[in-house]
Amino acid sequence: MVNPDSLDFIGIEVGGQAAKIDVIGSVITIIGESISTYAAVLAIEEEKNEKKNAPNNEELVNELKEMKEQILYLTTEIQSLKKNQSRDSPWRL
Repeated sequence: MVNPDSLDFIGIEVGGQAAKIDVIGSVITIIGESISTYAAVLAIEEEKNEKKNAPNNEELVNELKEMKEQILYLTTEIQSLKKNQSRDSPWRL
């Protein structure tokens, strides 16, 4: 703990206890604001990194379109195979 009497080097008389405590409070405030500013800078950097790592929406849309086309193609092929199987069935009368 800081003793207010140890601040005599700044030239405040013995009667200036309130002024000494005010100086201590100001130093603590400056340290707190510095920590707060550092936290804000870290938050901004994290947000930038998240945006860089996030996939591009346009790329996702293109991928989904390709997948849709593949599903439609496979569905058509399955339907074609079913039709051919029913025609070529040896059990058909």
